[in-house]
Amino acid sequence: MASSEADSRLSQVVARALEKIIKNASWRKHSKLAHQCKALLERLTSPSDSPLASPDSEPENSIPGPLHDGGAVEYSLFESEFILSPLINACATAFNKIVDPAVDCIQKLIAYGYLRGEADPSGGPEAQLLSKLIESVCKCHDLSDDAIELLVLKTLLSAVTSVSLRIHGDCLLQIVRTCYDIYLGSKNVVNQTTAKASLVQMLVIVFRRMEADSSAVPVQPIVVAELMEPIEKSDADGSMTQFVQGFITKIMQDIDGVLNPVTPSRVSLGGHDGAFETTAVETTNPADLLDSTDKDMLDAKYWEISMYKTALEGRKGELADGEADRDEDLEIQIGNKFKRDAFLVFRALCKLSMKTPPKEALADPLLMRGKIVALELLKILLENAGTVFRTSERFLGAIKQYLCLSLLKNSASTLMIVFQLSCSIFISLVSRFRAGLKAEIGVFFPMIVLRVLENVAQPNFQQKMIVLRFLDKLCLDSQTLVDIFINYDCDVNSSNIFERMVNGLLKTAQGVPPGVATTLLPPQEATMKLEAMRCLVAILRSMGDWMNKQLRIPDPYSTKRFEDVENSPEAGNVPMAILNGDEPAEGSDSHSEASNEASDVLTIEQRRAYKLELQEGISLFNRKPKKGIEFLIKANKVGDSPEEIAAFLKNASDLNKTLIGDYLGEREDLSLKVMHAYVDSFDFQGMEFDEAIRAFLQGFRLPGEAQKIDRIMEKFAERYCKCNPKAFTSADTAYVLAYSVIMLNTDSHNPMVKNKMSADDFIRNNRGIDDGKDLPEEYLRSLFERISRNEIKMKEDDLSLHQKQSVNSNRILGLDNILNIVIRKRDEDQHMETSDDLIRHMQEQFKEKARKSKSVYYAATDVVILRFMIEVCWAPMLAAFSVPLDQSDDEVVITLCLEGFRYAIHVTAVMSMKTHRDAFVTSLAKFTSLHSPADIKQKNIYAIKVRILF
Repeated sequence: MASSEADSRLSQVVARALEKIIKNASWRKHSKLAHQCKALLERLTSPSDSPLASPDSEPENSIPGPLHDGGAVEYSLFESEFILSPLINACATAFNKIVDPAVDCIQKLIAYGYLRGEADPSGGPEAQLLSKLIESVCKCHDLSDDAIELLVLKTLLSAVTSVSLRIHGDCLLQIVRTCYDIYLGSKNVVNQTTAKASLVQMLVIVFRRMEADSSAVPVQPIVVAELMEPIEKSDADGSMTQFVQGFITKIMQDIDGVLNPVTPSRVSLGGHDGAFETTAVETTNPADLLDSTDKDMLDAKYWEISMYKTALEGRKGELADGEADRDEDLEIQIGNKFKRDAFLVFRALCKLSMKTPPKEALADPLLMRGKIVALELLKILLENAGTVFRTSERFLGAIKQYLCLSLLKNSASTLMIVFQLSCSIFISLVSRFRAGLKAEIGVFFPMIVLRVLENVAQPNFQQKMIVLRFLDKLCLDSQTLVDIFINYDCDVNSSNIFERMVNGLLKTAQGVPPGVATTLLPPQEATMKLEAMRCLVAILRSMGDWMNKQLRIPDPYSTKRFEDVENSPEAGNVPMAILNGDEPAEGSDSHSEASNEASDVLTIEQRRAYKLELQEGISLFNRKPKKGIEFLIKANKVGDSPEEIAAFLKNASDLNKTLIGDYLGEREDLSLKVMHAYVDSFDFQGMEFDEAIRAFLQGFRLPGEAQKIDRIMEKFAERYCKCNPKAFTSADTAYVLAYSVIMLNTDSHNPMVKNKMSADDFIRNNRGIDDGKDLPEEYLRSLFERISRNEIKMKEDDLSLHQKQSVNSNRILGLDNILNIVIRKRDEDQHMETSDDLIRHMQEQFKEKARKSKSVYYAATDVVILRFMIEVCWAPMLAAFSVPLDQSDDEVVITLCLEGFRYAIHVTAVMSMKTHRDAFVTSLAKFTSLHSPADIKQKNIYAIKVRILF
């Protein structure tokens, strides 16, 4: 029961709001509300010791309620409901003059710490009352009034910030969605910016508490100026920024001032930068949260759940070792509410970022604001992610399941801001999450970055500049580049990301080849070439910085240091000496650890060599299949038995599908045995005839010669009948029908065929093929409909466009089809994003990549790795720096080229790669023009200065 002193404190907050509600209420329309408010006001101002007590003293009145006076006295559930009900009803009137004082009063009750407990619609009476109160505030934003919108934002941010009022689960999601809706629906730019800032502040709070596993962790106000976009920076005087900053700061300080009158010293978080950091480590399983309910966020009106419903069900099996008991799952959720909140909010943002707007909005940034703000919030979250978020299997699982799907959809967008945000999100994944997302990064790097980088002649200028700046930023962390090389270029199941990146930058720096048509204007091409040059220099600088850290070189350009390295009798063994523990690193525990590192380096060297030799064999196969197979057998990359060769042709990536078909159709003894082994490796049991043909033709294209087709299809028919003995009378029937199906497929889907075959024609063509008898007409008609409706496609079709664009042999292993999922779709429809079918196809590729690579992540620690990296990049680098230095007089270009020479010579010298070092030194010496003093220009003098350093 409340004391008179407590009553007076509460009365000051509630009574003023009640008076305004009564004053503005219409006696006819709001008579019940006015009567309710009057009754409460009379009891609040009553001199009785128990002004709120019920006339009938019932046991329920002793149940504690959510209202507290700020001291030791609590209000009962009856008293709390008696006070809060008029405020809830006032919010429901949708009348501004009544809603305003009610929401303002609720905000003060939260900010002053008078409301306590957890808001939960599925909880007890107290939790339901608080949930109803929050819900009533959320609904007020529908009034579309500027003042009400700000008041709603103020109240909701106070609720999330409050420690006494605990907002979790569905209630938190409802608040997030309300702020999101205000951002989208408000016509006032100040309110839009305030809503966005409130969302960011809520993110900081939710994830900071999750990292600390406590609601008492101090959180600083965000720095609003850092969030402002160019459109929002239209307030030249900064008044809007100041207003929003004051709005956020005051709410945070008011909550903190009430709950912590004596504020302890805090760690400065620098706005939201690093706001999510902590030292805690989470190891729970991501499947624990997949059954979390957030009905509002999954409402079909707001979310497109059909797109990833299948993926959700499939992923649960992957993420969990076994089917957990539902009750146990609920207990885990309750015991980890901070982590559950972070999971639900992250998932909600990912789904928002995937929300597809109407077609007319795809090219309009204003209509795309919902998707854009969701991507911006994800970007901020990932850039400031703490240890738990980066290392927990639960959150890594959420990234794989939801964020990767978002990246897939948005990386194909023609709207530059969406593509730019996708790149920013991806660079955060590469920089901060790469250890747990090896397979995913291996797929997305080619799709998002290399796809754009390698398009030299017909690029989208804005897109390519975004990618070039992305690569420049990537090089700031020297560890990242080395890790990319060791995990992808040295992995036989992965793309050569580093090599393709360097070669793509070289082509961009060299410009469009003469005689090739381009969409670039001359100034755009010049800008792009310069940016590519910067990236190449940044790569060498990054390699040098990483080497200097590993070898503890204090001054990278000290002449004395280079002399010592070069003159040392063990100069060639500098990296290995440190590696093997002869000069143990500080903090090194034992010689055995160094030995383990040595074996790791040896393993990586072997993997790199294996991959290069395998690529050579595949390249040879794609020119001359027989010689390619012979080479691979001699190199022990493929066994010499027909079964092993067939398995290689069936499973290896980057083989030319047409040449596989040609090889399988040969009549030579080995090719014939391989073809038989290849066909016998399929299990057609229980498959429809057309399904079996689809599965069979996935891996190769039928050759052009009739005799080769005949041999292959005859064996297919035999295998199908062996797997399905009751399907046809004999294998001859299957053989003839297979031919007929292939002809139907061509007839139905070839645009050159004008007079299409009808179902009756198809049935007539297949009369008497079953040992003189007819196959059932229903069977043939059903087969006709399936083929006509769904074309039989070879996997090669997905690769064809990419192969046409390729201008060299620098191809990836196994990702061409993935890249062209996006490219082909955009080519067909410039304004449509990737379809559901393609997304499902992508998800299958993710699973395949994860299965093949086993996602074993290696963190590079030894400088020997740089030798392999230099072998890959030294020739492109030399070409990129030499030609512009010779042909250009632009001081910026000359400075970049000389800087590139300097870093290249430094790295190759320290790594004792004398042949490579001499190539750079000799080329640089040529540019000094000392052999022709009369022709010396300013750039030659710069070259002389650099040469003197070495």
